Amino acid sequence: MLKQYKESSQQTYAYGLVDHLNWLDANRLTVASVRADHLRLYMNALTGQGAGVYGVAWRERPPLSNSAAANVATVVKAFYLTSNQADPSVVAWFSRDSSIPQHRRRAVTQNPLSPRRGSARPRFLPDEIVTALFEPGVLTSARDVMVVTWLVDSGIRVGGLCGLRFPDLHLVRDHPCGQRKDPHVHIVGRDDNPNRARAKAYHSWRTSPDGYVNDGVIRAVSEAMIGSFYAYLLDEYHPNQHLVDHEQVLIHTKGHSAGAALTTGGVRKMLRRASQRADLNSYITPHAFRHRAAANLYAASDFNADLVAQEFGWSRAEQVTELYGRSANRHTMKYLTEAWDSIPGRPTGRD
Repeated sequence: MLKQYKESSQQTYAYGLVDHLNWLDANRLTVASVRADHLRLYMNALTGQGAGVYGVAWRERPPLSNSAAANVATVVKAFYLTSNQADPSVVAWFSRDSSIPQHRRRAVTQNPLSPRRGSARPRFLPDEIVTALFEPGVLTSARDVMVVTWLVDSGIRVGGLCGLRFPDLHLVRDHPCGQRKDPHVHIVGRDDNPNRARAKAYHSWRTSPDGYVNDGVIRAVSEAMIGSFYAYLLDEYHPNQHLVDHEQVLIHTKGHSAGAALTTGGVRKMLRRASQRADLNSYITPHAFRHRAAANLYAASDFNADLVAQEFGWSRAEQVTELYGRSANRHTMKYLTEAWDSIPGRPTGRD
């Protein structure tokens, strides 16, 4: 059943399917005995909606977000539609939109198990938190400084960052690849990275006869990104180069795993430790930097959604306005304050 999805999605869906099967086992249910009401209650439990939670607890983890729960709903629907043991009523429930006229289907939820999508407002990462991460003693290695610098300046996804190989880096002007005048990197989807890191966007790419990577998602890099890369290369990569048997840029630099490609989990653990050293109230996730970078570019470009979509590798400009553009709305406070202060008779609060 999982083979119908790309390899980059199979692992995510496999985790969701295992979770659902564990729930069935914990509550003494089978594929044949499950009904639509059971599945609704399962999703309530998964998303932390206490009303109507069915059966015993089966997981010791925080509730899933709507986005993560939607992934589980996708694989659960596919599982029951392809199973020859599922009750016909469950199959009909999942397939009920097939009788809806084509011109009306877009307004109908394709998966009745998916949680309702709320207003997408990503968590905004304040400048003070970014500044705190770069305080002395918070980031303890040149590699960690490079990782955070690249996340902050580019908003690259952590899978794309850990998936970078040296041929992807074109950190000079007028690189012979000829696809962008400024220094840049090519983010490409590969399924054979030794650290199992994968770029989410699978744009087509190729290697030129001269050995240069072409196409993929082409991202500009800042001077700070280039400087942090060379500092890491000289101080930490080269001393461990004899232990490296792959082309990944980011590696473990200490311990028994020195020379191995850095994993996305390793980046998340590093950020958690850095958040603790910076005395932050909560730890920072890699994707928070993407929200920040996209919203900042959206505002700096005078809300040019097409420009942001092209730079970040999104296929639709609407993704910017629907999701990342909302974070940029914080800039309207300047105009709201001016409007409030212009109200006649409004006290200014100043003596």
